[in-house]
Amino acid sequence: MAKLTPSSLLLGANKKFSLFAHVVEELGTSIVSGEIKPEDPFPNEAELGQRFQASRSVIREAVKSLAAKGLLESRTRSGIRVLPPHRWNLLDVSVLSWRYGSMPHELFFDELFEIRSMIEPRAAALAAERATKKEVAAIEAALGAMGDAEADSNGAIEADLAFHRAILSAAHNPLLLQMGNLIGIGLLTSYRISSEPYAEMLATHVEIFEAIRNRDAGLAQQRMEMLLHNTRTFQASHA
Repeated sequence: MAKLTPSSLLLGANKKFSLFAHVVEELGTSIVSGEIKPEDPFPNEAELGQRFQASRSVIREAVKSLAAKGLLESRTRSGIRVLPPHRWNLLDVSVLSWRYGSMPHELFFDELFEIRSMIEPRAAALAAERATKKEVAAIEAALGAMGDAEADSNGAIEADLAFHRAILSAAHNPLLLQMGNLIGIGLLTSYRISSEPYAEMLATHVEIFEAIRNRDAGLAQQRMEMLLHNTRTFQASHA
């Protein structure tokens, strides 16, 4: 019998996790894209295991993961079934990614910016009123990282997201932080289409930060509205 070493155990665990992730990704994408509909018969564990060449434990964990996201329901007597879209957890990062990956770009941006316009301008105003010195410093640090990053780099995406997350955090409303996933997927999709507006919009990010630092809630809200409007206009012309 081969000797089990820590490295061999880790390799086996990594292979199992990779297969688990693959099953979740494949099934999640098929459900969210509409390839598999709620009224369609869903394969049982044995059939899924054969399809993905995966053990029953991997299949069960994948089904549990998709059930936690609101996509599937597994019952002893009735088996596995796909849940309707109104049951999906649309703030889950994976569900967001699958959903927007299957949508036309124009529809994606219409939906995304409609929600962002409802949330982020008010969040910027609240941040101007409530942010601590440490939170203002976090927004400034993210802004500095944006200025240092190359427009088409992962660093630019991460810094831009950190800027918006820091503002949501500084608004001191825990529910707003849940919007961070939505904004993150939106930024990632935007950058995949075009990174051209990055430098142009950086100046508006500076204005938002300065308004928050100066405790000018009205100006912070106005500048965030301007940023979202200008970004949406640019993306609409390039989608």
